[in-house]
Amino acid sequence: MNHKISFAGPSITEKEVSYVLDAVQNGWYEHCEDYIKRLEKAFAEYVGVKYAIAVHCCTHALHLACAALGLGEGDEVIVTDFSWVATAHAVAYTGAKCVFADVEPDTWTIDPDCVRKAITPRTRAIMLVHSFGQPAMMDEIMKLAEEYGLFVIEDAAPAVGAEYHGKKVGSFGDFSCFSFQGAKMTVSGEGGVLLTDSEDLYRKAYRLSDMGRTDREAVFWSDELGYQYTISNLSAALALAQLERVDDLMQKKRNLFERYDSDLGGIGKIRLVREREGCRSNYCYPSLLLPGVLQEKRDRILEALRARNIHARPAFPRMSRFPMYEQRFENPVCAAIEQKGICLPSAANMTDEDVDFVCDTFLELL
Repeated sequence: MNHKISFAGPSITEKEVSYVLDAVQNGWYEHCEDYIKRLEKAFAEYVGVKYAIAVHCCTHALHLACAALGLGEGDEVIVTDFSWVATAHAVAYTGAKCVFADVEPDTWTIDPDCVRKAITPRTRAIMLVHSFGQPAMMDEIMKLAEEYGLFVIEDAAPAVGAEYHGKKVGSFGDFSCFSFQGAKMTVSGEGGVLLTDSEDLYRKAYRLSDMGRTDREAVFWSDELGYQYTISNLSAALALAQLERVDDLMQKKRNLFERYDSDLGGIGKIRLVREREGCRSNYCYPSLLLPGVLQEKRDRILEALRARNIHARPAFPRMSRFPMYEQRFENPVCAAIEQKGICLPSAANMTDEDVDFVCDTFLELL
């Protein structure tokens, strides 16, 4: 291939350019938060919740959620073992302990049965992930949360637009968090947003995101230890333009997956990750499992793809194996995904011909 087939990347149009240019030229003085406020309002309305806080990155949103819920030393949070490590680190920043649960083999999202087995008297919250845009089993998770009196945080970093039984992901938990990082479907380079329906939790999180500032006793007065997590007006301008194009961007991802499914879906050696009935995935990162392949061969395939300018990537390693965490459960499904999983390229500039070339090359190597 005479051009790089990137793993991920954005679609940028004149809309994005015009919003960012306007923010550069006019987004100062009394207009210094215009795009931030517009983004927060638009995102909350899109997902169907009351409150939004736009932040510098999704990791900050996850941390704010944990901090605003008062998680700390002695608490346990049940976390999927399959995710980018920010999911677990955000819990650990508070001093709370991660207890890692296995995922479902068909969607790579947290398994509610494994969540139940992981609950102890110390459990305070469930941190689930809508993995690669696949909705988690929210009915079962919310029932568990109600039964045991637990908080729920939705890590929806790559899942904007995804739906569970007709309802947007991010609208179920006490908090939800989305990402605008450059490899996501809607981007601002770096950026994220924290959502909640609770006014009390919103006020706590907002105060923490703004250095704990209250101005209660004097201008610049802070009543608690806080963080500088707010997004810039420039980044918000780009994110807003992307959000306003979200349906088109999501359809592009779904079209790419349909092409992959057409080329690879009927091959027995390959198990594609598909949306569950009643759910709608944004297919942010089309993924597959090679059940009969050893990890060494999977890795050789990825190396050979990269040598041909195709940038696929392996699935995440289990976070429970990292030296800073504890492995309480073996989580065999996560282990199989770690060893045999592949995420296929899904950059917005890919053509049908690119997908066909990826698939033909992949099958040749397999």
